[in-house]
Amino acid sequence: MPNYYTKFSTLLPLQNADAVSQALTLLETMRAEGEGGPFESDFLGFEAEANEPPDNELQHLWIHHDESGSVEDVLTFVYACCEKKLTLPVRWSLIWAGDCSKPCLDAYCGGAIVLDLATGTEIASLSLTNWAYQIEQSSHQVFDVDREAAAQAHDYVMQKLDGEATPETPAMLPIRTALASVSLGQTVTISGVSPD
Repeated sequence: MPNYYTKFSTLLPLQNADAVSQALTLLETMRAEGEGGPFESDFLGFEAEANEPPDNELQHLWIHHDESGSVEDVLTFVYACCEKKLTLPVRWSLIWAGDCSKPCLDAYCGGAIVLDLATGTEIASLSLTNWAYQIEQSSHQVFDVDREAAAQAHDYVMQKLDGEATPETPAMLPIRTALASVSLGQTVTISGVSPD
C-alpha cells in the first residue's frame, strides 16, 4: 500500500523575538485543545521552531514537515498569528508538494497560497492538480505574450490613461481576449518568456 506525503518548508516573518515566543506559546495552546480544537489533523500537521535570524536580524518561525504535513493546519496557525499582530505586515507564501512512496497515478500534486499578513487575507492560491485539469479540459486558456508585445500593451494602456488618442496595437488582442475570458468566469494564464 502506498504512503502519501505532503511536504513544505517556509519562514514566517514575525515582528520581533518576543513575537516568536508568543507565536510558539500560541501554537502550544492551540494544539492542547486537541479534538474539536482549531486544527483539522489529529497528529502534528507541521513543526514550528524559531529560526536563527539572518544578517538583517528579522525574526522568523521555520514551519515545515517532511512527511504528512497539513496545509490547512499551517494556515489556521498563521491566521491566528495575524489576528494577534505577531507577523510582519508583508506578503507571505506557502508552497507545498504532494509525493508518494510508489508511482501511483494520483500520487503527485502541489500548490501554493499567498497571504497578506497585514490583514490575514488570501491574495491568491493555486492547486497544480486543478490547474492542469482545467488546461487539459480546455476550460483554462493560456495566452502567450512576448516581451515586445507586453511592452507595447503597457505603453498603450498608459497612453489611454493619459488621455492620448492612439490606435490600439495588435499586442493588445491577446490581453483583451484574456480579460474577456476572465469576465466570463474562466481561468486564464498569460505567459511569456523574454529573450534574456
